[in-house]
Amino acid sequence: MSKGWKIYWVVVAATVTNYLIMVLWSLPLVSEMAGGGVPFDMRPGGYSFDDSRVFLTAITDAGRDFYLNTQQLLDLFYPTLFAITVAIPLAHLVPRYWGWILAVLAIAAGVFDHLENSAVAVMLRVQPDALTEVMVSTASNWTLAKSISTTIASVALLVVLCNKGIAWLKTRKAQSG
Repeated sequence: MSKGWKIYWVVVAATVTNYLIMVLWSLPLVSEMAGGGVPFDMRPGGYSFDDSRVFLTAITDAGRDFYLNTQQLLDLFYPTLFAITVAIPLAHLVPRYWGWILAVLAIAAGVFDHLENSAVAVMLRVQPDALTEVMVSTASNWTLAKSISTTIASVALLVVLCNKGIAWLKTRKAQSG
């Protein structure tokens, strides 16, 4: 295995670790500190002005602080790690320009996630009565863009890996058989 691929697998491990820390620890804690409300990051279909106001009213000051300073710090790294983890194999395994198109989609997912994080931070820094429709629609639109591009890139990678795995198994069976 080349040095480049070794580095890639370290990035994959960092991506999975970062994701698991968020999903198993920080996001459930944010939810708990918001009276069971679902954090903005975990609403793939976006959110309305009223939903956002309810969440921001329910979350405690400690929850707001944790969301801004701990969850968002973890989520500072995840979008870039995700983009690298998904874009590299798509660009490498999918023939011709299709691999690069799919890789750009994975990179876009990371960019949209960073933009979502910035927009959510703006909402978390205001009191619920100061929240505006523009703040919510901006954040929600970035969330939707992130969700769609993440889903397409992830499913594309899964399909590519399954196809490569099936082809490898067929070749192996033909050689042994």
